[in-house]
Amino acid sequence: MLNKILITEEEKNEISNSYDDIDRRIMNLLLRRVNVNEKQIGSEEDPIKFIEVRFTDFSGYGFTNFMSKKDMERSIFTMLYENDVVEDIDEMDERNPERVKIVKTIRQFLNFILPKK
Repeated sequence: MLNKILITEEEKNEISNSYDDIDRRIMNLLLRRVNVNEKQIGSEEDPIKFIEVRFTDFSGYGFTNFMSKKDMERSIFTMLYENDVVEDIDEMDERNPERVKIVKTIRQFLNFILPKK
């Protein structure tokens, strides 16, 4: 089942306004292009939820819920960097405000799209 994340204008404003320390441009880009595909695998008594996240207009990029969160963050960053949306954060100091903002944005995006356990 393919689910496009539908976000209301009110939710969009709430995300943007409640997190001043995120990059709204990057967050909006990710939210507009995300497609979430959920599948139940395994037996009916003990199903395992498999979530695959892909991005329209960025073919070849995505991740699953079986990856670590660090790998998910790296996958999103690689997609943004290779498509000239952001600069390479590996070359930035860890305390660089731009780097911190990018990392917080990606983490907030993941928290928004992934189900709570």
